[in-house]
Amino acid sequence: MQFTEISFAIFLTVVFSLYWLVLRRSVKVQNLLLLGASYLFYGWWDWRFLGLIMLTTFTTFVTALGATSRYGRLLTAANIVVNLGILVAFKYFNFFAENLGRLFDLVGWNLDRFTIDVLLPVGISFYTFQAIAYSVDVYKHRVKASYDPVAFATFIAYFPQLVAGPIERASQLLSQISALRRWDSGYASSGLRMILYGVLKKVCVADMLALYVDRLYSGGLDTPVHVLAAGVLFSVQIYCDFSAYSEIARGVSRLLGIELMANFRFPYFSRNILEFWRRWHISLMYWFRDYLYIPLGGNRKGNVRTAFNTVAVFLLSGLWHGAAWNFIAWGAYWAIVYVAGKQLLHFKRRDNAVSFRDLPDMILTFGAVAFGFYIFRCDTWSQLVAGCMNAWVYISAFGLMWCVAKMLCTYRLARIAAMVLCGVMGIVAVMWIIPRWPLLLKAWWLLPGILALCVEWRSRNMEYALERISPSPWKRLIFYWACIAMIVVSEPVDMTFIYFQF
Repeated sequence: MQFTEISFAIFLTVVFSLYWLVLRRSVKVQNLLLLGASYLFYGWWDWRFLGLIMLTTFTTFVTALGATSRYGRLLTAANIVVNLGILVAFKYFNFFAENLGRLFDLVGWNLDRFTIDVLLPVGISFYTFQAIAYSVDVYKHRVKASYDPVAFATFIAYFPQLVAGPIERASQLLSQISALRRWDSGYASSGLRMILYGVLKKVCVADMLALYVDRLYSGGLDTPVHVLAAGVLFSVQIYCDFSAYSEIARGVSRLLGIELMANFRFPYFSRNILEFWRRWHISLMYWFRDYLYIPLGGNRKGNVRTAFNTVAVFLLSGLWHGAAWNFIAWGAYWAIVYVAGKQLLHFKRRDNAVSFRDLPDMILTFGAVAFGFYIFRCDTWSQLVAGCMNAWVYISAFGLMWCVAKMLCTYRLARIAAMVLCGVMGIVAVMWIIPRWPLLLKAWWLLPGILALCVEWRSRNMEYALERISPSPWKRLIFYWACIAMIVVSEPVDMTFIYFQF
C-alpha cells in the first residue's frame, strides 16, 4: 500500500488507535504492534519479500552481538557481504549480466547470458544500507548492540520509513524504539500537518507534473524547448514526489511519538552545488560520507585523492538509484560538476541565511540541477544524446535569468523597471487567459503549487515553518482546509511513488 491510498489511511487509523488507546502502558507490546504492522505493510506489496527483510534482520542482529569480540571484524564483514549480495542479486545482477554479454559480443565471443526473472523488492536499498550502517557502528563502538530482537526488527522494518527512507542510524531511531513514548498532542498535531502537506505535494503537484513529463519524454524531445521543459518540470516533480513521501513518513512517525530525521532541507534554494548536496537526500549522502568517503580517505590525502573519492561516491550514488546507464551517467555528471565547482570555481560552504538577494546564485544552481535530472530521467541513449546536444539551451535560459535576477537584486532602477515589466506581463497574461478560461481548469494544480512554494520559501533556512505554524486556530484551519480541498478536487491520477519506478 502507498501513503496516498485509502487502504493506508485505514491501516494507520487502526494502528494509531491500538497503539495509544490500548497498548500505551507497555513499550514492549507497542513494539510488537509496530513490528506486526510493519510486516503487514511490507507484505502488502508482495508477501514473498518478507523472507528477505527477515534474513537481513536475523544476520545483522546475530553478527552484531559478536561484533566487539575477537572475531568481530570477520562477523561484520560477513554480514556486509551477505546483505550486499542480496542487494546485488535482486537489483543489479541482470544489469551486469546483460552488459557483460554485450561486451563479449563486441569482441566476437558468444557468451550464454543468464538472468534472474524476479521482481525488485521494494525498499531493499533503504533497509540494506540501514542494516550495514548498524553493523559498522556496533563494530566501531559508536552504538551498543541491541539485545532486544523485537526492538531491533522494528528498527529495520519500521513502516513509516521502510520503503522510502530516510536511512536512519541506530543511535537516532533504535534508541527511540527502545524507550518509552508518551502522548503529546502538540507533537501529533505537527505530524498531522506534515502528512497533509506531504499528500498535497504528492497528489496535487507531483502527480500532475508527471503527466506533462511523461508526455515530453515519450514525444521524442525533438526541440531544445522540449529538452529544457523536460529537465525543469521533472526536477520539480521528483522533488515534490520524494520530499512529500519523506514528509508523510515523518508525520506518521510523529503520530507514533518517534522522530525521523529531515531528508530534505529545501534544496532548490541552494546557492551553489556544495550547498545543494547538503540539502538533498541528506540521509543517503551522510551514509556515503560516513561509510565510503571517509573510509577511502576523505579529503585528508591531497586534492587528487579527494577528487577520486568524490567521483566514487557520486558514481555509486547514481548506481544506488537504479540499475541503468542513465543513473550512472547522472552520477558521472555530478562527479564532474562537483569536483569542478569545488576545485576550479572554489565554491565554499555558505551558512548565512538565504535571502532574496541570493536569487541569481539559486537560479544558476537550479539550472545545473535541472540538467542533471534531465539525464536522470532519460530512458534511451537517443534522449541522452539529445540533451547533451541541447545543453546550450540550459546555459542560455538560466544565464539570461541570472542576468535579470542580478539586475533585479543589485540596481534600484533595474528593480523598478523589472517590477513594471512584470506588472505589464501580468496584465497581458490575464487579458490573454480570460477569453480562454477553460485553460484555468486544466491548470488548477498551480494553486497548490504556489501554496507549497510559499511554505518552502518561509522555511528556506531550515526553520520548518510548517512544524511551527501559528497556534491561532483560524490559521491552522485555513491551512488544513486548503490542503484537504486541493486533495479532494484533484484529478484521480494513479501515480506510484517515483523511486519505485527505478
